[in-house]
Amino acid sequence: MIERQGDAKASTSIPPALADRHRRGGRIHTSLSRGSILILAVVLLSLLSVLALLIVNFVLLGTKVRNSLQASTEMLYIAEAGLAHGQAFCVAHGTDSSQLAPHMEELDEGGNSYEEDPFDVWHPFGNGEYRVRAFRLSTDTPPYLKHDSGVLLVATARLKGLGRRRVCLLLEDPPSCLPIAWWEPG
Repeated sequence: MIERQGDAKASTSIPPALADRHRRGGRIHTSLSRGSILILAVVLLSLLSVLALLIVNFVLLGTKVRNSLQASTEMLYIAEAGLAHGQAFCVAHGTDSSQLAPHMEELDEGGNSYEEDPFDVWHPFGNGEYRVRAFRLSTDTPPYLKHDSGVLLVATARLKGLGRRRVCLLLEDPPSCLPIAWWEPG
């Protein structure tokens, strides 16, 4: 038996196997304390795993938001290219009403027209495509921004599988076709 030096008045004896195997820093560690360390390690690893999953989820969400914003901005640029195309067409053919008339539609009472039009085709542009529809405003149609005459261009852009975005441009009557207002319908 090994005797432990402690107080001069009392000495305790510890079995040699226990003293050799479990002595660390002057303390005796039992198998119970080893088990609690294992449980603590498992709980800590579980918490770190949950934290790692939350971080990955946060990064993936940020990537989705960034991609959505990028696609929306790209669709806006494509739609603006469509408006520029429509305005250039109006300026080029504005003096010849016979050339411009087939490409114009009269708006119905609700402000919409659904008839197909030769100008109403999808044009490829960048990673997407756009379509422009032209409407002639008259005194019979509801006024747009306090104007009862002019040309209303509606450009729709789409990216493959990512959606559509629409913008409108109100122009003065031909031949000037100067922009009056630009907006994105809600």
